[in-house]
Amino acid sequence: MKKYYFIGVALLAAAVSCSKTESNDKGIELDPNAPVEVRFSAPTISVVSKAVNPETNLVEGTSAAGLEIGVYGLATEDGNLVWDDADETTYITDLVNRNVTINDDGTVTFQDPVCYYPVSNEKTFSFYGYYPYAADAQSSTDACTATYDLTQGNVDILWAASHATALDGSANPVGATGFNAAYIRRLLAVDASHPYLPSFDFQHKLTALKFIASTYPGEGTAGAEMQVVGFELQEVATQVKLTVASATTDDCGKVEAAGMGTLTATGADGAPLAVTPTDEGADIRTFTLLPNTTYKAVITISRDGIPQEPVTVEVATTQTQGTFVAGTIYTMNVRIKSPLQVEIFTTSVEDWTEVDGGNIDL
Repeated sequence: MKKYYFIGVALLAAAVSCSKTESNDKGIELDPNAPVEVRFSAPTISVVSKAVNPETNLVEGTSAAGLEIGVYGLATEDGNLVWDDADETTYITDLVNRNVTINDDGTVTFQDPVCYYPVSNEKTFSFYGYYPYAADAQSSTDACTATYDLTQGNVDILWAASHATALDGSANPVGATGFNAAYIRRLLAVDASHPYLPSFDFQHKLTALKFIASTYPGEGTAGAEMQVVGFELQEVATQVKLTVASATTDDCGKVEAAGMGTLTATGADGAPLAVTPTDEGADIRTFTLLPNTTYKAVITISRDGIPQEPVTVEVATTQTQGTFVAGTIYTMNVRIKSPLQVEIFTTSVEDWTEVDGGNIDL
């Protein structure tokens, strides 16, 4: 699966009410008895003033500003989840599916209530983040999951996890196998912006197909009397389940079908679809989909205002991967030669990688 670097956010631990602090050549020595707050700050990347595209509902650019995300802080050992929903020592208080909105500058702060690492340092923790936040997410010892309905419009699912990294580059961090107050204090004593602080590199978990309608090359104005009046993707996942965190490590971040059915393109505000092909390509709709090798499109063309028999077309990618990839948006060109002759081909891909998906000839 292609990884799309969307945004990294650092979980900066700040000690509050420190009763003994002193400067030294390594930075700041923090009071080991003071609580360590869990706090997010923006990384050293440029912030782009765009996030959710209102037309496609896709998250674009490298800024997560304004996104409402869900965050888990759960006990792990060497990156493997060991939390128990019945044992409050195995999760950070108020960080079980905690929703928070990312600030305009990319920072995140938890308020009302503030979150702290446990003072005992008996457990170590990893962090899991996802978007869009789901208030009804299921949080249990076996797995934490969120389910999304794609029939009500596009959903751009993002996911990230952050595990402790060894300070010296070895396999295991010295003195800790995950994040806790002691680990964070050690980092901050060396460098207040230490690269081993927790961070999120979000990945897009779905693929996107942008369908456009164009005239067939060499047909001149033949397509002007025709319109796309029906467009369905059949036998696709209409509900998907994201595993945010799981006791089965390989399942973390996995997205799978939770319901199958049909996704339908409509006009603006739910009006009947009526798209006239153009030489440049007129938008039919962009769909977010569970990645697959092919999809089945059923397309209806009208000629002189009279709908013709629907045409079934296999939608495949001409790209070398041979499959549609998460984090990639494919422009699929529906070329109309006649009501019964449709060709679909990939034309571009962007990161959200845009890719030329190919032609769909009708």
